[in-house]
Amino acid sequence: MFSKTYRWLLLGKADTVLNELAELNVLVDSEFIVAEELDIGDFLLQAVYKIKPDAEWIVECYGSWTNKSGLNKSQERIMSNAVRRKDLKGKTIVTSLVITDNRTRYNLADLTNTFIDPVTKSTFHAINNLYEFLNATRLFIFSDSWGHPVNGSWTGMNGDIYTGKADLCGTISFMNKDRMEILEYITIPGFTSMSKIVFRQPPLSYQYNLFTLPFTTAVWYCLGGFILILVIILYVNAKWDIKKCEDYEEKNIDETCLAATWSDIIIFVVSAVSQQGSSNELKGTLGRLVMFIVFLAFLFFYTSYSASIVVLLQSTSNQIRTVTDLMNSKLEFGIEDVVFHRYYFSADYARDPIRKAFYETKISPKGYKPIFISLEEGVKRLQTKPFAFNMNIGTGYRIVSQYFREHEKCGLREIDYIQGRKPWFCCKKESPYTEMYRVGLLRIEEHGLNTRNNRMIFVKKPLCTVTSGNFESVKMVDFYPALLMLLYGVLLAFALLLAEILLHRSLEMKENFQRNIKSRSNQFRRAQFN
Repeated sequence: MFSKTYRWLLLGKADTVLNELAELNVLVDSEFIVAEELDIGDFLLQAVYKIKPDAEWIVECYGSWTNKSGLNKSQERIMSNAVRRKDLKGKTIVTSLVITDNRTRYNLADLTNTFIDPVTKSTFHAINNLYEFLNATRLFIFSDSWGHPVNGSWTGMNGDIYTGKADLCGTISFMNKDRMEILEYITIPGFTSMSKIVFRQPPLSYQYNLFTLPFTTAVWYCLGGFILILVIILYVNAKWDIKKCEDYEEKNIDETCLAATWSDIIIFVVSAVSQQGSSNELKGTLGRLVMFIVFLAFLFFYTSYSASIVVLLQSTSNQIRTVTDLMNSKLEFGIEDVVFHRYYFSADYARDPIRKAFYETKISPKGYKPIFISLEEGVKRLQTKPFAFNMNIGTGYRIVSQYFREHEKCGLREIDYIQGRKPWFCCKKESPYTEMYRVGLLRIEEHGLNTRNNRMIFVKKPLCTVTSGNFESVKMVDFYPALLMLLYGVLLAFALLLAEILLHRSLEMKENFQRNIKSRSNQFRRAQFN
């Protein structure tokens, strides 16, 4: 009843009121005013509060009230309570910190190794400055996790807040619905310590069939129509050549002359498209002109197509922009092995349909366990393989800067997986010092103290300074459609060969059967004649 949402006005002598109400917890966020009448119609207004429940009263001059001039506030009332009462006079504030390595207990201020508990070290410096701002006494306790609800209670750092062991969270945490019941979120820190999925843009062959990309759909349709027209023209021209030979009574037609059959015409066009040539040709002047146009047109087509393929082999895809796109891609997936990742990349967190499908497809497919690996190993895989890696980008990019070549840094892309990914400073729910924490942390941020420390701990995304890189070898995935086409062609050839053999044997059996019948028929006639 004495928190910041209520305002109290008590009439009486200040000494008497304070003695009678000594057991009340009127703390620093309260608005508790005692009006003492000095003369008839003249009142002295005093604001009183305690730094902690068992502390002495602290009295502030709120102002005065008279019948003539009304209310006159003190000049100190211009400032808010959080600023005016920020001196906690050495009160002990217990802060709970999340650490994953026991060495952090003894070197929280040491920034020589920024890969061990970097988030906790960063927030420690902010909290340490907050103690100075509030003139409070430091007391740190440690936990091995942020904590989650278990059987009506909480574990980890959140458990320390829930049970009252700690007043302030010493490690920033993500906001979620469960935690809002026990935590008060104060402010967002101004640094880049965020968890994201980082990957290099994969080659186009991981998303598309390269052999269909050089031309647009309209061009492919035009090419198909052009080939159809050529087949008809060549068929008519071949018929014309045979007709001329018959008119000149040339019985011995050259064997190299293109036969006027659809199969021979189609094979001739296929050989022209693939730049292989043909042993058959048209003999007339008109036919040779048509052949010249055919081979010249497909020469231009072949040159354009080959040049486009070479460019596409060195190109990357920019179509992976969401979790769904990543789920449908051929990229492998790994996760930095830290405490909070094991929760956010578990089946308990994957509740919505998209993340549930992502969990079953990429994180933990049937028969496989999630891939939790160290930060350095994950970055190395990110460099050498088609791999997506979820990591703390503030520290991960430091290793990226060490291992990646300049042109490799240009293809890095990021995707958010954790909902509400911005971390927050937080404290105990309904704490009387919440507004003081908020003001203090904002002032520390405005003065650049956090920026200085975070620049030594975290690294921003590397800049792309060199767009051209070394030539990369062609991989199996780049040309497997061509291998599939070759395989299908070989299978089709064997199938046609088998069909031809069966057809040939069938015809032979039919001829033998008819020959036997005819022979028996002749023998029967001879027998009757005799």
